[in-house]
Amino acid sequence: MTVKQNGFQAFFTSLKLAMVLLGLIALGSTLGTLIPQGEAAEPFAAKLPPALLAVFQALQLFNVFHSAWFILLLLLLAVNLIVCSLDRFPAAWRQVCGGVTPERPDLFAEPSEERTAKLPQPPETAAEALAALLKERCGKVYRGEQQGKIYLAGQRGAFSRLGVYAVHLGVLLMLAGGIVGAVFGVKGYVEIAEGETSSTLQLPGGKPARQLDFAIRCDRFTVEFYETGAPKLFRSDLTFLKNGQSQLQGALLVNHPLAYGGLRFYQASYGVLPGGKLKLGWVKEGKPGEGREVAPGDRFPLPGAAAEVSVLRVEGDLMHMGPAAKLSVVASGKEVQFWVFANIDQIKAANPGVLEQMPVMNPGLFSPYVFSLKKAGERYYTVLQATDDPGAPLVAAGALVLTLGLIVVFFLSHRRLWIRLEPRSKGGSRIGVAGSSNRDPVGLDNEIKNLLAKIRIGEGKV
Repeated sequence: MTVKQNGFQAFFTSLKLAMVLLGLIALGSTLGTLIPQGEAAEPFAAKLPPALLAVFQALQLFNVFHSAWFILLLLLLAVNLIVCSLDRFPAAWRQVCGGVTPERPDLFAEPSEERTAKLPQPPETAAEALAALLKERCGKVYRGEQQGKIYLAGQRGAFSRLGVYAVHLGVLLMLAGGIVGAVFGVKGYVEIAEGETSSTLQLPGGKPARQLDFAIRCDRFTVEFYETGAPKLFRSDLTFLKNGQSQLQGALLVNHPLAYGGLRFYQASYGVLPGGKLKLGWVKEGKPGEGREVAPGDRFPLPGAAAEVSVLRVEGDLMHMGPAAKLSVVASGKEVQFWVFANIDQIKAANPGVLEQMPVMNPGLFSPYVFSLKKAGERYYTVLQATDDPGAPLVAAGALVLTLGLIVVFFLSHRRLWIRLEPRSKGGSRIGVAGSSNRDPVGLDNEIKNLLAKIRIGEGKV
């Protein structure tokens, strides 16, 4: 039984094991970053050969962070940290609580003049003053005698030896939070058309949809665009309903989530629902006309002008520039033909000067009228990402403990100081100072120099 325990400890306290696990976790995280995950992986998976697709699916590479092998790696790393900590913690705890052995003649085997001083008082008298001086720096002072010499010792910052275990604890809490979130967390999407209500949470991975015990209504959806046509801002004004009664209202923007019903909602995306017929509108000298729905072959007089408009063609997506209608306007025996695009503002922003270069795309070619086009009944829908991560508090606590542990590890040290007093042949005392530190040797050296400087204030000839 003992051999098995030793073998278990030897395996899980191995530094090589920790490095291998960290390397594999880093590799898995890289794969999960580079390979599309979840629903986003469907277009990518469709391009893979069947044999390679089977390998990706077998290794769960489309859902790396929730895969069995990635969670197993996290568990093994957690076990490695726990066993290492339990194996080394008792010795560290003894150093923290065990005090300092004052009788350490080995530290003074080769005394340096830089670390010695002389006092006129005999050792017993000088020891009292030096103990008070050491107590100011270290708190508790330990005293001992050996072969006619007096030893004083003190320490400070002993708790800093526990900093590495705080780091381990922080990592363990974060690992636990990640595993809890991966196993028990919820992540899905809710799609709601503007003005409508939904209580259905779509889950990834082909899982059946989940019905929420509340409903969400999208009261309004707003989107703003840059001059290039890229979306600048999109916002959903939502109302959360319980039994038909409004419980919460708020605006959902990117990086500004809302929380309700145990879920946290984020603005993920949006889209446009197809509308009915195209609606042609026009403006004359700043005054808009009534407009009308149009279809190929339609012909109608233009109000306020002796002109007739004919709809020659209607395209749903002309040259990937969106809906467009080709018009013919006849006035005073002259005909003008041009296209009217629904997305003309985005087209002009992406192609400056396009109307001058291609007048046929100018909706204001028949002056003073400027035509416009949109789809009647067209409206936006919003996509909300909903998450419930029960491991988030553990991750937050782990990050805090980890940060505190790193501060202790890198900025604090366990320093121990020893003072030896021995009688001189001419009377008085010869003082030696030594020290040790688990890190920051320069700081220890300065500490000893400062201590000696205070001791030498009372130095005199004997």
